[in-house]
Amino acid sequence: MELFRSYHLQLATLALALGHVNAFAETLEGTLERGAEHSVLWAVSPESGDLIGQLFSNTSQAGQTILAHCLPDLYCVAEGSRIAEPPEALTQSMHFSAQPSGWWLITHTRNAYMQSSLPLQEKELHTPYGTLSITDDQLLLFNGQPVMDVPPTPEPAPANPTAPSAGDSAAPTLLERIQAKLQSGWQTLFQQLLALLGRTPPPSTAVTAHSPGLATAPTAPHPNTGMPIQGNNALHVVAHLEGQAHDIVLLQDTGGSACPALYRFATLTRQGIAVTPEFGTCSDIASLTLHKASHAVLLPMLTFNGFQGPFEPDSERQRAHMQLYRFVLEDGQVHPLPSAH
Repeated sequence: MELFRSYHLQLATLALALGHVNAFAETLEGTLERGAEHSVLWAVSPESGDLIGQLFSNTSQAGQTILAHCLPDLYCVAEGSRIAEPPEALTQSMHFSAQPSGWWLITHTRNAYMQSSLPLQEKELHTPYGTLSITDDQLLLFNGQPVMDVPPTPEPAPANPTAPSAGDSAAPTLLERIQAKLQSGWQTLFQQLLALLGRTPPPSTAVTAHSPGLATAPTAPHPNTGMPIQGNNALHVVAHLEGQAHDIVLLQDTGGSACPALYRFATLTRQGIAVTPEFGTCSDIASLTLHKASHAVLLPMLTFNGFQGPFEPDSERQRAHMQLYRFVLEDGQVHPLPSAH
C-alpha cells in the first residue's frame, strides 16, 4: 500500500492567546500523546497553522485529571485550564513524536473528557474514481448504484473427500477448540447486541472489534450478491484519504444510545468499490491517523475507546470507557493492534 496524503485529516485547533504567561484558558484541546513522566496535548494554532505542544507532568494536578479521563491518540478537551511558559531546559529534554513550534505548560485543569476528531460528516463525496453518496434512507451509493455487503466466499470442498474412520479421525487440538469457541461466542454476542438495537446485519458480516480480523473485501462491487449497505439512524462519510492509485473512505453508521456508532472502510479504485464489514466497540469517540507498519508503509488506523450501554453498571461503563482499541486497514482487511491503556 502506497503512502497516503490527506487533505482532510488535521489535528485539533486551539484558540490560544500566544505570549501570555500564567494565562487562563477556558478550554484546551488536542490529541493526547502519553510519555513516561510528561505527556502532551498536540494542537494546531488557528492563526498560523503551527503545531503547539501543551505539556504537563503526569503526576501534577492537571496530569492526573487529564490522564484519568483521556486516552492516547484520542482527542482530549481540558476545561478550566491554566498555562505557563515552561522552562527551556524542560522542553529541550522532551522526546515526543513531533517537535512543535512552541510549548505551553498546563499547570491546572478543572475537568477533561474525550470527543471524536473525525474531520468530516458528509452525505456525498466526489473522488477521482466516482461519487460516493448516501440517500435519505441511509443507503450507500457509488456512482448512483447501491453498494452491496458481499458475504465472504466459502472455502471449496476437497476434490476427493474421504470420510475418516473412527480410529484415525483427527480430533481438533485444545487450542483449536478454544479459538473456535471464542470466535463463535463473540460472533453470537455481537449479533445479539445488534438485534436488540434493531441493527441485525447478515450473519456473515457480523464482526466484533475483538475478532482476529475481517473478511477480505472484494476488489469490485458484486450487484447480485449480498444486501445493500444501509445505515441505522444515520450514515456519514467521516474521513477521506487520497492515494496515488486508490482512495480510502471511512464510514460511520450512527445508532442509538445503546450502540452509538460502528464503522466501515471503503476502498475506491478505477475498478469499483470494496467495503469492509462493520467493526467497532459501539463508541462514537474515534480518531483516524496513519500507522507506520513494520514494512515501513503507512496504514490507515482507527483508534477508539470501549463502550458499555446505558443499562450496564456505572463501574463497567467507566472501565470500558477507558480501554483503548486500534484497528488498521491493510490489503482490504481490518486488523486489530494490541490493546493499550
